[in-house]
Amino acid sequence: APSGGGGTPFSNMMRPEASGTDAGGRVSLRDAFRALAKRAVRLKSADAALAGSDASMKKCLTASDLLLLGVGGVIGGGVFVLTGAAAHDHAGPAVVLSYILASLTSMITGLCYTEFAVETPVAGSAYNFVSMAFGEFAGYLCGCNLALELTIAAAAVARGWTSYVATLFHLAPDALRVTIGGGGGGDEMDEHTGMGIKLDFPAALLVVSVTGLLAHGMKETAKFNAVVTVVSLAVIGFVIVAGSTKIEKDNWTPFAPNGVGGVLTGASVVFFSFVGFDTVATCAEEVKDPGKALPVGIMGSLGIVAVLYALMSAVITGMVPSTDIDVDAPFAIAFRQRDMRWAESIISFGAVAAITTALVSSLMGQPRVYMVMARDGLLPKWFSTVHPTRGTPVNASLFTGVTTGVLSLLVDIEILAQLVSIGTLAIFASVCAGLLVRRHTPEGDVSVHDRTPALLRCFGLVVACVLFAATNVVSSGRGTTESSSGSAISSTTTSTSSTASTTASYVVSGLLFGAIAAATVSFNSLPRYNTPKKGFCTPFVPYLPAAGVLATTQLIASLGPLAWLRFVVYTVLCAVAYVWYGAAGIRSGRHDDTTSYDSRGRDTPHHPFQRLGDEDEPASSSNRRSPFATTLYGDEKGLHLENTRDVTDGEVELVTRTSRAI
Repeated sequence: APSGGGGTPFSNMMRPEASGTDAGGRVSLRDAFRALAKRAVRLKSADAALAGSDASMKKCLTASDLLLLGVGGVIGGGVFVLTGAAAHDHAGPAVVLSYILASLTSMITGLCYTEFAVETPVAGSAYNFVSMAFGEFAGYLCGCNLALELTIAAAAVARGWTSYVATLFHLAPDALRVTIGGGGGGDEMDEHTGMGIKLDFPAALLVVSVTGLLAHGMKETAKFNAVVTVVSLAVIGFVIVAGSTKIEKDNWTPFAPNGVGGVLTGASVVFFSFVGFDTVATCAEEVKDPGKALPVGIMGSLGIVAVLYALMSAVITGMVPSTDIDVDAPFAIAFRQRDMRWAESIISFGAVAAITTALVSSLMGQPRVYMVMARDGLLPKWFSTVHPTRGTPVNASLFTGVTTGVLSLLVDIEILAQLVSIGTLAIFASVCAGLLVRRHTPEGDVSVHDRTPALLRCFGLVVACVLFAATNVVSSGRGTTESSSGSAISSTTTSTSSTASTTASYVVSGLLFGAIAAATVSFNSLPRYNTPKKGFCTPFVPYLPAAGVLATTQLIASLGPLAWLRFVVYTVLCAVAYVWYGAAGIRSGRHDDTTSYDSRGRDTPHHPFQRLGDEDEPASSSNRRSPFATTLYGDEKGLHLENTRDVTDGEVELVTRTSRAI
């Protein structure tokens, strides 16, 4: 091979970017960061993602299994846990609208998820999807937020499970928790001073039990989920029928006590309840017929729970004034307040069943995210271990059980819900935006320059959506403040100022909405490359994905500055971890430029992310690579391995490459 520039030692052939070494023989820090910067923007190849799947992951799930997993995963986390907080603190009876808005947003996102999942039916869900559209770094951040989302979702529903077990035996929702600290003032002091910790040992024990079930086997878990989900659906039907006989229409007035802002904030909170369908996509690698089963599991479960959520939230706000709804166990306490104590145990039993399946869903999805990230070399390979006979990611499941168990033991459910909502929304927005970019990105190995037209349009769309959402939130807050301030003397001046401000906000919102529409339509001027030829195809692109981006950013803006700060801090910490772990791995040779880990933790010579070096030519879309064939290339940077296009499996070919020609 030519040795332009003095040549590179043969020992560095697996790290062509690392042209310098320190005294210890490691890659220099500067070259490590340079190599990491190239890795960060590489797109994940769909073929490589499929090739990285492991035969030990048993394909045992059917469409009905996925439908019940989706319904069970969504139902418990939403209606039985968060309806009380959303109605009591934010939306009032308009929590019905909050659920409808959140469900519509989830369905749009679900269409995007389904297309990605059918194209690449492997574990990992949104982590894979974002990596295919934006590159390794964006995928890593998405995977970190996905892990946080599923961990907190599991811990939150586990604590809700404890509350309903207590009401099942006619006890107070906190009766099974142990309170320590708070100066000995009891529950009332803890509530008002914010001091003390309520330890939830039943929740931690439940997490341990479900983790053991998931590690035992996927098919066994699906059977257990099916039985418990049917029970919870029967109880939900009872709640709707029995509760509707106790509705008082006066309880629906005022319908939206906190206005549109309250509805949007409520939607942001209850959006947490729709994370179950995301777990369905995470299990794609274990589905028998992903092309048929995944659309049924994802979209079918969303449709069913959307109807049930709307009906149940309408019933509870009609039974009890929203200001009197119990936050911890809203439905059981509502029936108790309406002198239907005989129904309280039935409600609590159904809630326990529903929350159990929601916990199964969350604890099932998270280990598979860890597993796929470890396959790609973004986490220690210990996480990628699959049990040889059970076909489950045992190490990742163990880690998930420990972290979730500790959270469920120590942290309050309302704090957990606030933490998880913004991460969920950010992931959904990324998947919607990712579908837009992927549809207009050339196939094969492409440079950043070739991806720029789609990326710029996506960036413009996101910025316009964020500004539109921020304008609406600021306008809503200003209107609330002005309406509650002032005096009789200055009422006319205040009214005039308020009218002018409102008019200005409408004008700005209209201009920004026009910018959103223009950015969306501009995608039609680009050629399309990755439209599915078979399987599931999201309709009305680019309009539906753009609507998904708009809706999710609006909900994110409604969460408030504290949630934004948590999200920014967590994302920055994840970015620092990526840089540190990636650079350290490249310097030590643990993370070679072309090396990744398979699901058994074994080194493989195929990096799942496509090369983006300046010397690389885009691959022809008509050439399909063999995942088992490699070519040894030599150029001015030395020797290195790459996937080939036209050789048979197992064959290794030596090619000398000069300039940009192969």
